[in-house]
Amino acid sequence: MSRVRRVELFLPEHNTVLVGEDLYFTFATNGSVHLIASRCAHRGGPLHLGEVRADRLRCPWHGSTFKVDRLCARAVSVVQRGSTVIAYVPVPESTSDDLVAAHTLVFAR
Repeated sequence: MSRVRRVELFLPEHNTVLVGEDLYFTFATNGSVHLIASRCAHRGGPLHLGEVRADRLRCPWHGSTFKVDRLCARAVSVVQRGSTVIAYVPVPESTSDDLVAAHTLVFAR
C-alpha cells in the first residue's frame, strides 16, 4: 500500500520537487497548474527537460512524444492558492521522509 506526502511549491521560486527518488515538475496549461512525474514511461528520460510543440511533449532521450492533455490527466492533483501549489504525492512505504523542493530548474517549454 502506498502512502501520500504533502508537497508545497512556491511558484516561480520552485517548479520541481524530489520525493524519494521521483522527480515531479509543474506544468501550466490552459490556466491550470499540474504536477507531473518527470520520468518517461519508456526509458525513464527526464520529461521536465523535454520540449512542447503542437500540444505534445517530446522526451529528450528517445524522441517519443506524449499528448500534453494526457500527461495532465495523469498528473498528481493540485490546489493552487496564489503562488502556492499544494499536492499530495503517492510514495511507496520504503521512501524516506525527506522532501526536497528544488529551486527553479530548466523544464518543459
